[in-house]
Amino acid sequence: PWPSTDAGDAEDQRPRAGRALARELGWARFLLGNRLAPFVGTALPVCQAMLRLASVGKTDRLVDLGCGDGRLLILATRDFGAERALGYETDTGLAALARTSAEVEGLASVIEVRQQDACTANLSDCTIVTLYLSTGGNTKLLPVLATLPPSARIVSFHWPIEGFTPIRSLDQSGTKLYLFSAGDFQAGTGS
Repeated sequence: PWPSTDAGDAEDQRPRAGRALARELGWARFLLGNRLAPFVGTALPVCQAMLRLASVGKTDRLVDLGCGDGRLLILATRDFGAERALGYETDTGLAALARTSAEVEGLASVIEVRQQDACTANLSDCTIVTLYLSTGGNTKLLPVLATLPPSARIVSFHWPIEGFTPIRSLDQSGTKLYLFSAGDFQAGTGS
C-alpha cells in the first residue's frame, strides 16, 4: 500500500534489484513506443499539489491516465474526498499494485483500475483528468481529451499539452504543473 504521510514510492516495497529492473523495463517499453510514458512515481507533495490545483472535491470523478501504482487515485478519494476515481494503466504489475493498494486502503468501492490503453479511455463522466506522461503522450491523448465534458479540468505534471494554453500553472518541487480547461480541447482553441 502507498503511505499517507511519506513521500516514498510504493515501488520501494520491492527489493532494490526489482525496482531497477521495473524502471528499466518501463523506459524500454516507452522508447519502443509501447507506452505513453515510463513509470516514474510522483512524490507525495507533487500529488497533493496536482489535486489542489484541480480543486478536487466531494462531487469530483477523477480519471488518471497512466495511473501507475494508483497513488493519485488513493489521495483523491481518501484525502480530498473525490466521489470516485478511475485509473487506466497498461502495465499488468502496476495495475495489480494499484488495485491492491486501493483494497488495503479500504477504497475498492470508490476506485477502479482498468488495465487498458489510455487512448481508449471513456472520459464522458469525469470531472478531472490527471496526467504525468510525456509531451508525445499528451499529444496522443488529444482525441480522448476532446471527449471530456466542457467543465472538466485537466492537470498535467511536468509536461505541457502542446498547442494549448493552461488556465493556470505553478512550480512544485522544481517542476511545473499545468491546469487546462476541457472546453478548450473540445473547441480546439489551442494557443
